Amino acid sequence: MARPVILVVLLASLTARAQSTADKTVHFEQNAVYVEGFGVAGLYSINYDRRITRQLGFRVGFTTWSLITGFPVMANLLLGSNPDYVEIGFGALIGFTTPEGKPFFSSYANPGPDMWVGTLGFRYQPDSGGIVFRVDFTPLFWNGGVVEWGGVSMGRTF
Repeated sequence: MARPVILVVLLASLTARAQSTADKTVHFEQNAVYVEGFGVAGLYSINYDRRITRQLGFRVGFTTWSLITGFPVMANLLLGSNPDYVEIGFGALIGFTTPEGKPFFSSYANPGPDMWVGTLGFRYQPDSGGIVFRVDFTPLFWNGGVVEWGGVSMGRTF
């Protein structure tokens, strides 16, 4: 009679331990929307960022100014721990065109993305959501050279 009672108590304690371990799994907000001043799109951009994992994500954005339109598209990696991260990213600025529809930055002899872009900086993004804040060095790789640039972003996670 003692063996079944011991077995039930043992199984109950294992189930309780598994539940407490699962409760410690931290949820993190996977989406962010933010406005970037300067940065990879020149003057400003409005961006959507999606975390595939806590470390790996991508962003897509939109900018239009002085009759120019562009779309930054980037992959990014977050290194560090909640809520302070180092952000490293690389991508392209595409569709950066003049009102006549001609590429603003591309050479006609070298079709492709209008400009390659990178990012290296600080990102504040708590797992629980709320404000996302970024300060980045954003080199622009264009026409065989590098333009040293930077940006500041603020937005919200959800």
